[in-house]
Formats: sequence, C-alpha cells, structure tokens
Amino acid sequence: MRLIWGTAIVAVACLLVACTQVSLTGRSVYDHHCASCHGATGKGDGDFADMLLMLPPDLTVLAAQNGGEFPRLRVTEAIQGKGREDHFSGAMPEFADVAGTGVLADQQLEILVDYLESLQVQNG
Repeated sequence: MRLIWGTAIVAVACLLVACTQVSLTGRSVYDHHCASCHGATGKGDGDFADMLLMLPPDLTVLAAQNGGEFPRLRVTEAIQGKGREDHFSGAMPEFADVAGTGVLADQQLEILVDYLESLQVQNG
C-alpha cells in the first residue's frame, strides 16, 4: 500500500512540475522578474527605472552592440550575477535570489535568455 501511495505522490509531483513548465514562457519569466525595471519591451523604461541610481540598459540592442551577435553566454552570466562589471547596477538581483535554484530555475533562465534574444532589433 505504501508503494502505491508513494508512486501516486511522485506521479502527482511530476505532473505539477510538467504543468508548471508548460505554462512558463520567456515573456512570463521576463514580465515577472525583469519588466519592472527594464520595461515591457526591454528598452530600460520600466516603472521603477527612474528610482534607480543607474538606469537599466536597453536590452533590445545587445546584439547590435556585439557586432550583430547576441552575447548569450555574457547575458546568461550577467543574469546569474557572474562577471558583472562596474556598469551594472547593484539593484539587479542575481537570478537565483529571485527564482531559486534547481531544474525549474535553470529552465526559467534558459527561456528568459531565449526571450531576450528574440527582442533584439534588426539593423537597417
């Protein structure tokens, strides 16, 4: 009987995780964690931007500022809090501080970076 209940609990937990993963989109992760400062369209004009000592950057021009190539690793590491240089505001939290750690947080980070890449403006 314990084995049946244990199996049922594991199955329900897996379903909950699977449902959560399906409902997450890059846009929803961005809206939840980033838009208040970086703005709805990523241009650095969020509701809280004017309250910060350093204005958030325009996230739509990251590729243009990098020779047309989206700097995926640099963006991922910056969100994680790694390799941040002096031009980063101390107001930007590390991703693990707001999203936690583990598989689900890793998936959120991945789809967030995919979404940021999709925001890049085309030159010309």
